[in-house]
Amino acid sequence: MKKLLGLCGLLFCLMLSANCANAFDREKLQVVSEIGTLSNSQKYILALDKCNSALEKYPFDPELFYWRATINIHLGEGEQALKDMDMAISLNPNDSNVYVMRGILKSELGDNDGALADFEHAIKLDPKNSSAYSMRACVRIAKGEFKTANEDLEVANKLLDEEEKEAEQKEIEENNDKNKGD
Repeated sequence: MKKLLGLCGLLFCLMLSANCANAFDREKLQVVSEIGTLSNSQKYILALDKCNSALEKYPFDPELFYWRATINIHLGEGEQALKDMDMAISLNPNDSNVYVMRGILKSELGDNDGALADFEHAIKLDPKNSSAYSMRACVRIAKGEFKTANEDLEVANKLLDEEEKEAEQKEIEENNDKNKGD
């Protein structure tokens, strides 16, 4: 589950960075990139120090709180990680991916009901968030709710198939555009 958490965290941050790159100043983008690199290299103490320094300069940045939470998860500081996820959500309450990540963390901490609530909120915010359905299914399986877990997995698979088809179509269109330019 921790590997899944780390992978989801990396994907989330990549999506968030790509979506917010225009809003970031270059310095902050560089710092976030360095934090991510350190964290992904398992240099958690250095990453945490850099993140704490960045939070002094950017105290209202939800991505920095998200990163600090992710780092604290790896350091075994689940309760601090949960506080940071809460802060990330308070600063950006409309990002379904942060709710998914907090739900994963709550599940890791044994709060399956809280995790389910976060996954359900993520789905309300973004009904096409396949990760929310997948993770909700995992918690439902843990609770013995196999029928509803199967329903969630079916929805997640359908959404993933749709995403794959959209990506294929986009690639075809990009190739067509490229060929027209040649």
